[in-house]
Amino acid sequence: MLERLQGDYDAVFSLGGHCLPSIQLDKNGLRPYAGPLDWMISGNLSQISRLLDARFADFMDVDSLRVTGHDYGEHNFMVEDASYGITAAHHFPVSQNTSEQLTSYPAFKTTLDRRIARLLDQFALASRLLLVRLGGSREQAVELHDVLLQRITHDFRLLYVDYTGTDGVTELDWGLERLVSVELPPEDIWNGQDEMWRYMLENVRLHV
Repeated sequence: MLERLQGDYDAVFSLGGHCLPSIQLDKNGLRPYAGPLDWMISGNLSQISRLLDARFADFMDVDSLRVTGHDYGEHNFMVEDASYGITAAHHFPVSQNTSEQLTSYPAFKTTLDRRIARLLDQFALASRLLLVRLGGSREQAVELHDVLLQRITHDFRLLYVDYTGTDGVTELDWGLERLVSVELPPEDIWNGQDEMWRYMLENVRLHV
């Protein structure tokens, strides 16, 4: 099934889960610019489908935000959009903000809106897109695939990765041409799986 990923793309975007898809796209030379869901935590894949179906309407609007804690290094506040259940993990430095006042919000929102516009432009214009999503269920991945069919004008591939495997890269055939599903083992996902990601993204080429 991975052979369906091979070929040329006009753009590649992470659809989150957490930061790892963005990190691996960067390591494999497939991330020339940031997407709107980079460095965000989105445990519920159905909310990503809802967000894309709504074309990011009201996403990260100030009235929906709440500070939920700090990132692992305590350098940034974790800020959740309560309406979508999506958390900005590394966007609000503690040096510039407090838990009561997000002083850097205007700059954050300007950057986010630019990234959203870029993604939506590519949804409309790109001849072929690659989207990478980490985590969810089979039903949610198919739901996302169906939303993308409605929102993307031309061709795309959705690489869905889940950490429910046992050894190496396990390819799953769900009978959908544009949805490529793989399982990876849950151990050492941050530092020990670069070779697996290189294997999955082999012969994926980006036109920039």
